[in-house]
Amino acid sequence: MRKIFLSTVVSLLILTASTAFARNSIVATYFVVNCRESITLRAAPSVYARELAQIPLGQAVGFIENAPNGFCKVNYDGLIGYALAEYLAPSQESYTRGATVVNCRQSITLRENPSTSAYELAQIPLGARVRYLGVETNSFYKVQYRGMVGYVLKTYIALD
Repeated sequence: MRKIFLSTVVSLLILTASTAFARNSIVATYFVVNCRESITLRAAPSVYARELAQIPLGQAVGFIENAPNGFCKVNYDGLIGYALAEYLAPSQESYTRGATVVNCRQSITLRENPSTSAYELAQIPLGARVRYLGVETNSFYKVQYRGMVGYVLKTYIALD
């Protein structure tokens, strides 16, 4: 009877460990982008969750899965935690093309086309980080902000 019990316990432990491992399997490599120095790895998908580590700009992380509240579950040097998705990209080149919103009172307009009369996609707050996409047209830069791609007047953007 004792052998059966121990065998069952060992089987359950192995099953639990393999399930936990599968939940934390890395499916892609992402890189830290759109920040000045580093981002915070957190214990839960919340900006109020406990800080586990700082992940430097340009550092690779193992993407595990999307999580609630705009976070991704990632593996950073063996630590499993959550990082804001807006600071992660599948290309390491992305981090060298960062930019910051400057020279405005509160926010600037992200537009669908390089024109002040083009459709407004979003407002980008002063100090926000965007990804510069390397295109300059009619005094506009093409940028990415929170997954949206559009155009902003270049006088309001400071390239890294």
